Amino acid sequence: MVSKIHLNGPNDSIVDILQGKERIVSYPGTSQFNGRGISACGLAAMNFARILSDLIYIHGQNRMLDLLRVITSKEVIQDIISICSGWSGDLHLDVEDIQQIPLFEKSLKHVSTRFGPPKARHFRHTLEYMQTLNSSATVIITRPPEIIACTLIKGSETDVFVIFDSHPRTSYPAGAGIILNTSIDQAVSRLVSILPAADSNLLSLSGLQWQAQLLNHVSGHIFVSNGPPADMRGMQHTVVESSLAVLRLRAEVAGLTQKNERLAKENETLEGEVQRLDDALSVERKKVVSLRAPSKIVQGSSAQHFTSLPLPSRLSNGIAGPSQLAPLDSSSSSDKMTNNGRGRDAGAWSSPYDTVKEDIGHEWGLDSPSSAVALKLQQSFDVEDLQLRDQMRTLAALLPHSFSCVICMEEQPVDNSVDLKCNHSICRTCIRGHICSKIEEHRFPVLCPVCMTEKDNRQPAVISGLLVQQIGVDERQYAIWEEMELSQLSVLLHCHKCQRSVPVDRQEHDESRMLVCPLPDCNHIWCKACQQTFIIGGPPHSCDGTSELDHLMKQRGWKYCPNCKTPVQRDGGCSHMTCISPGCNTHFCYVCGKNIVRSALRSDIQNAVTAHYRACKLFDYLEV
Repeated sequence: MVSKIHLNGPNDSIVDILQGKERIVSYPGTSQFNGRGISACGLAAMNFARILSDLIYIHGQNRMLDLLRVITSKEVIQDIISICSGWSGDLHLDVEDIQQIPLFEKSLKHVSTRFGPPKARHFRHTLEYMQTLNSSATVIITRPPEIIACTLIKGSETDVFVIFDSHPRTSYPAGAGIILNTSIDQAVSRLVSILPAADSNLLSLSGLQWQAQLLNHVSGHIFVSNGPPADMRGMQHTVVESSLAVLRLRAEVAGLTQKNERLAKENETLEGEVQRLDDALSVERKKVVSLRAPSKIVQGSSAQHFTSLPLPSRLSNGIAGPSQLAPLDSSSSSDKMTNNGRGRDAGAWSSPYDTVKEDIGHEWGLDSPSSAVALKLQQSFDVEDLQLRDQMRTLAALLPHSFSCVICMEEQPVDNSVDLKCNHSICRTCIRGHICSKIEEHRFPVLCPVCMTEKDNRQPAVISGLLVQQIGVDERQYAIWEEMELSQLSVLLHCHKCQRSVPVDRQEHDESRMLVCPLPDCNHIWCKACQQTFIIGGPPHSCDGTSELDHLMKQRGWKYCPNCKTPVQRDGGCSHMTCISPGCNTHFCYVCGKNIVRSALRSDIQNAVTAHYRACKLFDYLEV
């Protein structure tokens, strides 16, 4: 049996706890989220352990009833939660870091740490270990990102388990909850319901393995009191502020450390990419050098036979380097170039190899095959140089680009992004998690999660069915998606006669006043408003039954009271009828239906009845 207190707090019925009943105490406005401490559940749990250890020392084990009433008072719960308002960071704090600040280091002593899955067996072993200790103890249970506390209060006659949860739950939606009971089975069951094990289907989702493993493990730090509470009431506020300041500085250091590690990994990745490009460039340079070797051999042999003869001007190669040909004599070179230039058009200057070939073949008498080979090699080098440059530009364009996901803030390849009409950069893992959660909640249409956070965005992007297919949801979720898509254009119509359902056009359904079963073997027709069956060939339908009643009265010959319209049926006697409706006082004729008089005075009634039935039948006589 579970009792709940949400508004007025504990009363004398708290004695039921010592009789084996469970009690939940919660006050509106005491959640950790009422202040700025959106990630301060660890602070609240540790503060609960500190304050509870002080209260246990003050009240002792023999005054268990008074101790429980103090623990469940609104002032104590507000005192526990008040520490959350001093923490404005969004970094979730570890229990080890919180325990090292002066406020908790002096008052609590760490005894043991236990790890395991969030299952009943692990929680039972932890609570049984706490029962073996010589004093009351508190375990701080962490399953990222949630932290709760459970205290075992040792009493002279019975032990009491007190569970503290700073998060609003279904059992205590308005604020933090304190659950008290004397049964270890009830305490274990409550811990399992607060921190359930991760679903096996979640563990199988791609990209969520390590997050799911975190949800499937808990850590329990067990603390006992470090001695009697110090007399520091006047300094308590100062100590709390200084402790929070120390904790904030440590959190900032941890945040900077994480950022530094992330930047170091990014730098290492970029260095590897640079090294890969350098290696590729070295390979291409080796290819060019290997192609230069035949040219040097040919040019070297020519130089051995004609060392005394000057050669034309140098030919430059962008990659292979300058040619080995010696420079020409300046005067002969200029004359030759002038003579050869006469009679040529401007396009002829684009091929200097012809000029060099003529100079070598006619003026110096070089072997024609050797010079032709050298010039062809030079031309091939230039062509290959252009090809290599094009390849370098192509490789640079094919390098994998990255983007920063606006949800998880991680750098990822562009191939892992999704195309949305709003052009928000979201990775496939984040958009898959968003879509799957909306499918499980049966929310449609599914909008871009970033657009939903923008206050001035009146036209958020809508997730398309094609994107749902591309991100890879399972068959069950896709069946739900198709059903939600179909619901935009159709309505599931259920026939009460044949007990079957079939989708019909939504627009036609909205415009119709009566509904017809579309199945060929069923002719059931009913009213959409009141769900009553239409009788074919019967009276006109009315949801309140007035049309059917009027048809029945005309069919049976019944009459309405001409004043208040109350239906009247004569079962015998004369035609003088008196309305039975209280306060109506109407007298009318059952034969013609006309009003005789409306009065409660006997004389008025007699005179009016006598005057009316001079022209109308008072009795129905049988004709003989």
